[in-house]
Amino acid sequence: MTERATPWIIGCTMSREIEAVVKDGRIELPAGVDISDNTAVTVIIQGSSNEDPAFLIPGLAKDIGPEDLAADFKHYCYGHPRS
Repeated sequence: MTERATPWIIGCTMSREIEAVVKDGRIELPAGVDISDNTAVTVIIQGSSNEDPAFLIPGLAKDIGPEDLAADFKHYCYGHPRS
C-alpha cells in the first residue's frame, strides 16, 4: 500500500493516487490516509497478474455498423460490389 508522493492537478481539483486493498467487500485505506465523508472518489480495479488484458478487448467492442462490415468492407468503403 503506497501513495504517490506527488499529487497532480486534474481540472481545478487536487488529486492523488492511493493503493488500497479490499477486505470483506470494503476498501481499506492505508494508515494515515484520511478522506472526508461524502468525498467523490474514482476506483480503478486492477486485474490479477495472471490475467492477460488482451482478453478484455472483446468486451470493449461496440456495434458500429452492419453485421457484414468485415466481409463487405470494400463495398461500404469504396462502393465495390458486395462479395
